[in-house]
Amino acid sequence: MPKKVTPMTDTQIKNAKPQSKDYPIYDGNGLLLLIKSTGAKIWQFRYYRPITNNRTTVSFGSYPEVSLQQARKQRDEARELIKQGIDPQEHKAEQEQLQQEASNNTFYAMAQKWFKFKTEQGLTTFKIMKLLIIKVSLCSLLLDLPITNQ
Repeated sequence: MPKKVTPMTDTQIKNAKPQSKDYPIYDGNGLLLLIKSTGAKIWQFRYYRPITNNRTTVSFGSYPEVSLQQARKQRDEARELIKQGIDPQEHKAEQEQLQQEASNNTFYAMAQKWFKFKTEQGLTTFKIMKLLIIKVSLCSLLLDLPITNQ
């Protein structure tokens, strides 16, 4: 049975001093603040991966950039994902990949790929100049517009 842990306070966090070894201050439900010997304070969440049931740790950032309330909110969101059978680390990686794909899926990025493809096919200078004029006039209007927008 898990040990009862008294939730930490902001004062307790501010008063935590570095020691010769790293040590944790527990908040409960897997959330802890790791006090490094260098003085850094890092939020961590320990959990069991839904599929493999291996224990792992995910970091939420450092204190004071991430407050106690923000860390608790991130912990609760991660626990919700775990309840649904989703690994929080894998979910975060997927979200970052989708965001990266969306940012690379603009009209300008696609136009650059198309232009590179056409020049590799051996277009003449006149045709390239024509394409550049079209590219400049269109791209100024559609530069950062995602292709997926309707």
